[in-house]
Amino acid sequence: MPSIAASVVEPALRESTDPLATDLLARLRREGPEAAWGKATRAFSRQLALQIYERKAIKGDRPAVRTDGYPALLAALAGTSEDQVIVHGVAFDDTVYLVFTDASRTRCLGVLRKVLLDPELWRR
Repeated sequence: MPSIAASVVEPALRESTDPLATDLLARLRREGPEAAWGKATRAFSRQLALQIYERKAIKGDRPAVRTDGYPALLAALAGTSEDQVIVHGVAFDDTVYLVFTDASRTRCLGVLRKVLLDPELWRR
């Protein structure tokens, strides 16, 4: 996955009503985009994204991670007419946000927040 500036997702986050998008936007404003690093996938099928993240939701979290936002994300992916999505990972030391946008990165389709319950375990 290519590296991106965390600020790439800010315009889409500003337009979103998702509480996790609001949370990430507030954190970027508070800590600055340089406090986070980001990566992004290439655009891929929304249907494939839905299948992948449905499986991940069923599988559940690893012991050192708590994921928030699956129900809203899955409903958004199932309910949109977008053909393609891009997944952007925006990472801080203790939290990783997965921001799902349309292929043009203008519309936020949903957000997952992965809270690292024990950041030391994450680094191993």
